[in-house]
Amino acid sequence: MKLFLTLLLLGGTLHATEKMNTVRVELEGKRYDSLYLRLSLEDFWQPKNIRGYSEDGYRWEFSYPDSLYDYITSFRLYDNQVFDTVAHFVCFNLDALSICNYFFERPFLLVRARYVETRTHLNELMRRRGTDEDVFGTFIHDIFEIYTDNQELISSMKRLRYGYGFFSGQRTYEESLQRNMEFVRQYPDSRTMIALLSGTVGQYKSKADIFKVFNLFTEELQQSFYGQKIYKHITRVDTIFKNQMLSTWDIGNLEAIIQDSSKYNLILFSASWCAPCTRQIPVLKEIYQDLGQKLIMTYVSVDEERSAEAWRIKMRDHEIPWRSVMASDMKATYEKYEIFGVPHAILVYPSSMKMKKLDLWKEEDRQRLYELVK
Repeated sequence: MKLFLTLLLLGGTLHATEKMNTVRVELEGKRYDSLYLRLSLEDFWQPKNIRGYSEDGYRWEFSYPDSLYDYITSFRLYDNQVFDTVAHFVCFNLDALSICNYFFERPFLLVRARYVETRTHLNELMRRRGTDEDVFGTFIHDIFEIYTDNQELISSMKRLRYGYGFFSGQRTYEESLQRNMEFVRQYPDSRTMIALLSGTVGQYKSKADIFKVFNLFTEELQQSFYGQKIYKHITRVDTIFKNQMLSTWDIGNLEAIIQDSSKYNLILFSASWCAPCTRQIPVLKEIYQDLGQKLIMTYVSVDEERSAEAWRIKMRDHEIPWRSVMASDMKATYEKYEIFGVPHAILVYPSSMKMKKLDLWKEEDRQRLYELVK
């Protein structure tokens, strides 16, 4: 029932009895004619934009349906009075750390901040507003020194300095895992942390490692929407690839993702709007050149109808030599194959249809692929 209500709200219909959450922001030193609060909702793909109310341009109030709260991954404040290749955000500075994505508490939060400076970042890759087109544009960040003791907001900002949720080459995997666990121990009731863990489970080497982090959260968060997503991922034992019929990218014929199960199949989930997917093409072409006789490579595009033509253009412009089919329903595809983002690669073993997820950015995973196929 709650999910149904949320979907109605995303369509723009509010009932008078709907419980609302409020964020009040008092900005000293800089006036705005308009401000919006953007709610990023991972499981609905499109953000919800809330127009703010202000009498003087300094003190703003934003109200949004409480039924959305459990699905939010982050909040952003932005000025909408700009061109479609300019993004103008209100960023908060805490202990010399400037963050433009944060998380607000429910049901009411008062944020006070003082203007410090504006930073302009030119020629940055961004999504053209209202489209699926990647362009080079401008990011304008208005930096405000924030005054707060709210632990939800603080944890959402400090996570970037701490490196929570990500595994980088600067530390070993074990060091990064321990840092993630240490951070959750500091903020076990942080919704920011549980939402981010849900979106980064693919970076962990094992479900046991995911559970080490997951088990440190409060029971309330483990039972939350994102907590249950993580729990289902941890406990799921399905290791057989689910083959299905999809349309080919060029002429639309229905074909199985895997047509020849006697060979290794490398299934590559991708999209036209995914910049990392584009950067990975040279790596994939090298794999295709080296293993193409023994390995069948297949793109599965998660582009929906509105960006399908952009995918076709991408296939032609990059002269992709391997197969490509169109999934069209991104949300259903993510759920079916336990995908938390693209690019995403699955190696399907011959005959058995057993599968293994690979991170083709990692040299060790590429070496493992070569060893298996050769």
